Amino acid sequence: MKKILFIASLIVAATTISPSLSRAETGVTDTTIRIGMFGPLTGPTAIGSLPLLGAAAIYKDINDAGGINGRKIELSIEDDACDPNKTISATKKLISQDQVFMIHGGWCSGTVMAIKPELARNPQLPFMVLGAASAAISTPVTANIFHPIATTAAVTRTMLDFALSKPKTQRIAIVSHSDEWGKSHITPLLDLMKAKGLEPVESVWLERGSTDATSQLLKIRAAKPDVVLAILYPPELTLYLRDANKYGIKAPTVTTQGVSIEDMVKRVGNPAATKNLFVFYPLSATLDAPKFKKWVDVYRRYYPKEPVETLSFMGMTGALAIVEAIKRSGPQLTREKFMAELNTLRDFDPGIQSGSLTFTPEVHAGISAGKMIYWPVDHPEIIDSYPAAKSQ
Repeated sequence: MKKILFIASLIVAATTISPSLSRAETGVTDTTIRIGMFGPLTGPTAIGSLPLLGAAAIYKDINDAGGINGRKIELSIEDDACDPNKTISATKKLISQDQVFMIHGGWCSGTVMAIKPELARNPQLPFMVLGAASAAISTPVTANIFHPIATTAAVTRTMLDFALSKPKTQRIAIVSHSDEWGKSHITPLLDLMKAKGLEPVESVWLERGSTDATSQLLKIRAAKPDVVLAILYPPELTLYLRDANKYGIKAPTVTTQGVSIEDMVKRVGNPAATKNLFVFYPLSATLDAPKFKKWVDVYRRYYPKEPVETLSFMGMTGALAIVEAIKRSGPQLTREKFMAELNTLRDFDPGIQSGSLTFTPEVHAGISAGKMIYWPVDHPEIIDSYPAAKSQ
């Protein structure tokens, strides 16, 4: 009997003296929170590594300021090269091997869509999208997936409204990838055009990895569009813009947030080919604006050798939302508390993106606003509608 009482007393002592152990959460210790990240660190879409670095800079800055509720953030980072198979493997590794508290990742929509079944099998695992824009990622709502950037539905609405702000615009052509990301723009775009009584005068596919766009350009030129809506990643948009200039296509090009204006001007290397390029702009100000200096400084502090471009800041708001929800969860951090706090974020605006972020249990597509940006001469300008001087 004494032996039984002794064992019972040890059990009681273990549960009373070390309550944190009995409530231990995956990826959380008394001093650390492990966050998994993935993005295209290599490959043709490696420009998508910049949002990951921007988010990582936020986490490092938080650590240098003392952490959150006595804990510092540890990062486990995987390269998925925007390859769905690599993304699936990376996600499984982060969940099973690295035992992360949550995942903040995904630049390419197709790769995030590829891991949705894995996320569904782990509904307790919080997932914050890094930069992938497909509306299908977060609509309809999946309880553990949060989307802190403008979705393709919001982007295409802005692109079309901007195109139609050019006086006398009736003829719109479309050039796009045919992958998940491309189609996630095309579907809402065609619906919006139909609602306005419009149909594309030409619609062509330009696949990822293409090295020649002659046939597509000739079709577009023959259609005589007033505006071309381009849903292309940087390498293919570069190809399109160079060839459009070569073939004398004067119609302005309006494109998505999948590229940055700074990068495209450098890639194309011909001001005549990019002066009529208009890019959906997800940020609150140009990168050289005084109000944006704080975030540029944070990024440069931790990644001084990396390019400072629009995409460098697309992951920051999501990272700051994660930090805020962890703070609100208090010292006894759990995934359940964390997701509940994310669902209470209202008008969260650290001053980085073009609009405030709001999550509710019913809506996880948190941002719906954006403007356009272009590079008319020697610096970028943010605009709401087509520039009057260019309408003549």
